[in-house]
Amino acid sequence: MTQSKNHSRRQFIGGMAAVAGAGALAISAQSNAEGLMGPTKNKVVFQLNKSDPAYVLDILHSAAVVLGHFNSDADIVIDCFGPGIWLLVKAPKNHQHYEKFIREQVESLHMYGVIFNACEQTMKTIHIDKADLIPQAVPVFSGAVDLMTLQQKGYAYIAW
Repeated sequence: MTQSKNHSRRQFIGGMAAVAGAGALAISAQSNAEGLMGPTKNKVVFQLNKSDPAYVLDILHSAAVVLGHFNSDADIVIDCFGPGIWLLVKAPKNHQHYEKFIREQVESLHMYGVIFNACEQTMKTIHIDKADLIPQAVPVFSGAVDLMTLQQKGYAYIAW
């Protein structure tokens, strides 16, 4: 394994540890708050349109950093389309065999409320059904339309 991959993993794992701690603080603070918490002011949508594992890890790490920075008070969507759809496709049909580490990061981020949207237009093009998606995936009509709609709702747009 290259030194760069090890460095990226250490950074990502450190970020996820920070998110876990921040999540515990946020839960504690929420239990002391009066009434129901409203929607967050911190909203971001990440464009994920490549299948390169290093690119995918960078985006997952960035989402973890946002969660940590805002003490888990962030609405985060990762919009997967084009070659990025492979992040959300189960192993038997997946042409991009991501290592277990990447799958675990998706599961962990999902537990913190990160939403992973899967473009149905891309799915049609590459003949992927909803049953072929991992449980964390949320099919949306179009990745491009979803990006536009989320920006109209106040989400900051992050593209790599």
